[in-house]
Amino acid sequence: MAISMNRSVARHIAESFLMKGGMPETDAAIIADILLEAELRGRKTHGFIRLPGIKNRYEMGERSEIQVDREIGQSIRVDGGNHPGYLVAYRAMELAIDSAKQTGTCIVGVYNTSHCGMAGYYVDMARKENLIGILFADCLPRITPQGGTEAILGTNPIAVGIPSNTVPLLFDMSTAAITNGELLVAMQERVSIPENVAFNSEGEPTTFAAEALKGSVRAFGGHKGFGLALIIQILAGALVNAATVPPPGTNYGLLLIVLDPSVFVPLEQFKGEVDSLIERIKASRREVGVEEILIPGERAYRQREKNLMSGILLDETLLKQLT
Repeated sequence: MAISMNRSVARHIAESFLMKGGMPETDAAIIADILLEAELRGRKTHGFIRLPGIKNRYEMGERSEIQVDREIGQSIRVDGGNHPGYLVAYRAMELAIDSAKQTGTCIVGVYNTSHCGMAGYYVDMARKENLIGILFADCLPRITPQGGTEAILGTNPIAVGIPSNTVPLLFDMSTAAITNGELLVAMQERVSIPENVAFNSEGEPTTFAAEALKGSVRAFGGHKGFGLALIIQILAGALVNAATVPPPGTNYGLLLIVLDPSVFVPLEQFKGEVDSLIERIKASRREVGVEEILIPGERAYRQREKNLMSGILLDETLLKQLT
């Protein structure tokens, strides 16, 4: 059973839950906002279902200060201090945005952190500042190599945010055929997962989410997804001093790139060209039965507007756990 509530109540529940685990109020507020945005955009896989795991890990871990430990030109490396990836990615993107506004571009590599949740949240921070945001993330080993059954690569998402005058252009995808969040939701709802996307711990195909969490999953799109996951693991792993070969433990990595379009062309020219492309795509010939062509991020923002009015739905069992 799902219970509806407005965002202010939901935010308070999330913040209070994290603070009970010893998290400072400011940090809890940042993480709660990221999870709430996931719920508002219809991404329950990256929403409040993640709270127990974040709190448990925070209570067990030892942390140091989030700090810049190397900086050369517009390239910055950040030691996440074993803080939650949500908080570290947020701080790193703030740093990248501030630097890109001054110099036109900034690359930030992050190590010594954990899962950062909905990658689109952070590149959207850049988009809202009329900057292009790009994020690669190295995660816990979940994906098999093409033709393999052992978890070697992370679900390794990529996200891109691009400013425009019309539709918020926000691309956010995992390189896994099915994500950890989707497995958690399937377990919560007691439903099977699709065939041919996951293996159990013995390397045998499974449609049980609990078995898949102990085993492995395929990359999306066959060899193409595998190749992309591999490249991301190198860019957000080996390149930034994070773990590259499993088990990665707590040393997840991130690579954030922020670009100011006005370095190359006037901002309004850039946004106008993006608008023209979006308009052309939406006006293009559609398949039979397709009413509208949507731009990446458009569906999520429409869902967000609806949920701001009607409230978000939280599973009753999860809500009891949080309160």
